[in-house]
Amino acid sequence: MQTEAVLEMQAAFEWYEEQKKGLGYEFIEEIESCYKKLCEHPFYYTAINNCFRRIKVNRFPYIVVYEIEGSDVIINSFFHTKRQPKH
Repeated sequence: MQTEAVLEMQAAFEWYEEQKKGLGYEFIEEIESCYKKLCEHPFYYTAINNCFRRIKVNRFPYIVVYEIEGSDVIINSFFHTKRQPKH
């Protein structure tokens, strides 16, 4: 997981925990579920371009952007679907 993605995920976790105790952990569980799906079927999800793909996080308005390098799935970023991406 790229450093930027870790920071984005931590910020979202903290925000959800502030909204409701335990909600941040539910968010992390959904991220882990996405990662499991990506590892099982990395080419199944929507291609953004030649390098990157995306998957929607269940229950939360986030998209996970990832790339496939050999047999590795690398998460590049998370972004909120209702906000303008930083990149």
